[in-house]
Amino acid sequence: MQSLDKIKRRIKSVQTTSKITGAMKLVATAKMKKLMTQFKTVSSFCQDFYGIVEDLVKNVQLTNDKKKNANKPKLWILVSSSLGLCGAFNINVCKFLLTSLKPTDRVMIIGRKGYSYLKSHGLESQIIGRLDFSDTNLDYLSLLPACESAIEQFSNGEFSSVHLVYTKFINSLTFNPITIQLLPFDSTLFKQSTDKPTYVDLSNDKKQIDYEPSKEDIIKSALSIFFTTSLFAAIAESRVCENGARRNAMETATDNAKELIDDLTLEFNDARQQNITQEINEIVAGADGSAA
Repeated sequence: MQSLDKIKRRIKSVQTTSKITGAMKLVATAKMKKLMTQFKTVSSFCQDFYGIVEDLVKNVQLTNDKKKNANKPKLWILVSSSLGLCGAFNINVCKFLLTSLKPTDRVMIIGRKGYSYLKSHGLESQIIGRLDFSDTNLDYLSLLPACESAIEQFSNGEFSSVHLVYTKFINSLTFNPITIQLLPFDSTLFKQSTDKPTYVDLSNDKKQIDYEPSKEDIIKSALSIFFTTSLFAAIAESRVCENGARRNAMETATDNAKELIDDLTLEFNDARQQNITQEINEIVAGADGSAA
């Protein structure tokens, strides 16, 4: 059994850790609520925006030669976090990517943790771009260069398709990695829009709609906005999941620390009781020896 001083030091150390994890849980909870409000706003905008884009892309083919690009590699955009201590959040989304990633494919990474994971698995050569951010410096404009680069490479025929891998928010305890196809346009993405969108449904207008210079040109002009908006929305949702995962991890760590403190307290009391019993026995034995 450990000495009383050593047990006391361990109890104090665990108590300090418990205070830190408890504070981190509160911070993550506050951030999650703030980011959830932001995500709802972005999500509401995306639903209407996707509806407008859906109307534009009906029967329009963006790629000039699908068969020609069919054998080209794919481009994957991975959304991870730049901070740790969020449980299996980053590992889950990275493992999800690896189930579909082929040796010829290329990856653009959002967040430092995704880069570290792929690098540790010997996939650094497949990474063609990365973007780090924190909770304070991410905005829409900061994503434009990376998005325009991806669009240009797809338009030049370097990639057959562009896919976005991120973590979808289910509830405060469940976050699932998913993938969506950004290019060419994936019809399932538009099905996520509301049944009764707030935008004007041009397809139901009895009058013929004239597009100038043309619908194709308008789509190409709006492509950067669509691409960047989709990525920004995915990052906003991933940040909610990240802080939710961090809150859950810190809550579990705090509960485990409290259980460990209880166990160490019992061990401390046990050791102290044994010491007291031993001292009493020694006193009694000494008294018996004197009487004899």
